[in-house]
Order: sequence, then structure tokens, then C-alpha cells
Amino acid sequence: MNALTEVTPPARTYRGETADTRRQQRRVKLLEAALDCFAAHGIARTTMRDICSQARLTDRYFYEAFRNTGDAYEAVYAWQKGLLLERILSDMADAPPTLIEQARSGLSAFYTFLRDDPRRAHVLLIDGVNPSTQDRSECARQAVAQYIPLIRTAALRIYPRIKRDFNVDMMAWGLLGMAVQVGSVWARDGFQQPLHEVLDYNLYAWHGLDQWVTHMIAAKHAA
Repeated sequence: MNALTEVTPPARTYRGETADTRRQQRRVKLLEAALDCFAAHGIARTTMRDICSQARLTDRYFYEAFRNTGDAYEAVYAWQKGLLLERILSDMADAPPTLIEQARSGLSAFYTFLRDDPRRAHVLLIDGVNPSTQDRSECARQAVAQYIPLIRTAALRIYPRIKRDFNVDMMAWGLLGMAVQVGSVWARDGFQQPLHEVLDYNLYAWHGLDQWVTHMIAAKHAA
């Protein structure tokens, strides 16, 4: 039989599922268990055995999916970060194309995502660092950096006549840093304050920015 007519044998199954499917199912269970453990014990104090016990899987399967608990943390962080970014992009796409409404939509998506599952706040904001690989400030910087292009794109679309030398990225870093700090405080307090009030604390700054940029553009074209 030549290469053109050779037939690849079907994947072996167990109870109707392939080995790859079962491996992926175990990884999902371990991710969920790791999220539980990181939220309950803190990232630095969570062990491989904690995660295995929570997932009801042996350490053999843990090492099938991850090298160590730091690797498990990075996988959980990437998983939750991806879900958050997807939520923010979706909500902002449906919002009116003004700075305040775009900001309101993105911030609401961010804070609602955390409140809907408080475990996420521990991984993304409160404990959000793998102490074995990098310090907290660098981890926080990387976490915020991914949202800078979103704000830059929105700002240039909303204010096409903005000055070319206006540092949009610097502005974005300040606004996002505030959003993260407010979210951290809110989560540590058990999300007690109403969401609309939490949004207002952020939107005061966005309203100020809107007025500033609008005035800047008007002054530029009046000159």
C-alpha cells in the first residue's frame, strides 16, 4: 500500500472518548481545582497536592498537564485573562462610540467579571503574581499592558483630530492603573459597594479627560 492509499488507523477510545479528549478533560479539572486553591490558600501557599486533592486526580495527571504549581498558575492566569479580554471586547463593541460610554462599558465588564466569580480577583488582582518567577510590580505591569492598545485605538477613533504628540499610552497607563487599584480594594472589601458607585469613581477621571482633550482640540484649531 503506497502513501496515497494508506489509511490512518482510528484513534483508540475508552468509553467512547479518545486519549486526547480525556487528557483535555483532566486538564480542565486541574485548572478549575487550581483556581479554587489559589483563591482559598494564596498562590504562594498552594501545593501540587492541594490541586490534585481538589481535582481528585493523582500527581501523575498533574505532571501530565503542568511542570509545577508556578506553571499551573500561569495557565490559570492566561485562561482567566483571556476570558476577561473577550468579555471587555464584546461589551465595548456594543457600546456607543464615545469616550465615556466606551469606558463605562469596558470598566463595567471588568468589574462584573471579577464580582461574578470572586476567585478571579485573587488570581488577576490580589495574588496576581507567581513569586517563583517574577516580582509583583512586573507582573502587574504586564497585566495592564495588554489593554493599552484597546484604549489607544478607541481614543484615536473618537478623537481623530487629537494632537499627534499627545501621549495616549501615558494617559492609558494612568487610567488603567486606577481601575486595577479600585478593583483590588473593592474585591478585598468583598464587593460590598454597589457597582455603579465603583464605576463612578473611575468615570470621574474619564470625564475630566474628555473635557481636557476636547478643549485641547478646540484650542489647536482656533490658533
